[in-house]
Amino acid sequence: MKRIPLLFALALLATGCSIYHPQAVDIPLLEVAGETRADVAVGVSSSVVPDAVTFNGTISHAFNDWLAGQAHLNGGTGHYYGQMAPGAYLSLGEKGVLEGYAGLGFGGSRTSSEKVSNDDGDTYTYAFHGHYKVPFVQANIGLRHLWIMELAFGMKVGAYMPSYSYTEFDSTGAVRPDASTLYRTASLLLEPQVQARIGGEHLKFTTRLSYCWLSDMDREGIFYGGPDNFIHDIITISMGLNYTF
Repeated sequence: MKRIPLLFALALLATGCSIYHPQAVDIPLLEVAGETRADVAVGVSSSVVPDAVTFNGTISHAFNDWLAGQAHLNGGTGHYYGQMAPGAYLSLGEKGVLEGYAGLGFGGSRTSSEKVSNDDGDTYTYAFHGHYKVPFVQANIGLRHLWIMELAFGMKVGAYMPSYSYTEFDSTGAVRPDASTLYRTASLLLEPQVQARIGGEHLKFTTRLSYCWLSDMDREGIFYGGPDNFIHDIITISMGLNYTF
């Protein structure tokens, strides 16, 4: 636990051309009409070392005995993302819940560097920015009322549709020859998530772990760096509070 503040500090100082991170969206496990769950969390994302901190908020509501809806926003360290999704839920006995959502997400990221030296001793700076859309479906399953605990698993399947650019500049500020790259290749996105809550009837502490796989960038293995200066974060760990109304 003493290392957690250090990880957050490293992430705040790190930069990189990350074009996506697994999202820290709440798995609400709604079970009765009129129920609302509000979740706030801080997440740390990483490919090899932590490189992004985001502040996350999710609102989920059960409109009737089966219809649900969810909205999520997050941002921080050059990243932003939001999604909205209608869905449905079904109670499985006294403790189990099954949910399904279909929605659309939109996000982006940007960064710029201080002077960087290459192997030839030349110095340059770089800038990268862009955005993406993610139409998706997600299935959640979990257990509530396990004494003071809740456990959940979710799987998001979607299409990652990016539009990113990367450019390098020499010491005079001019664009370096052959040093501009566009990335617009769509990928299949798989994003599983596990979540645990502990606490009282209304207020609970929540922690979750999310993982991301993109078909184009990860086609040669988990640590494949992706095309021409672009990477994505593989995991996000988040901690926060969840309140049930």
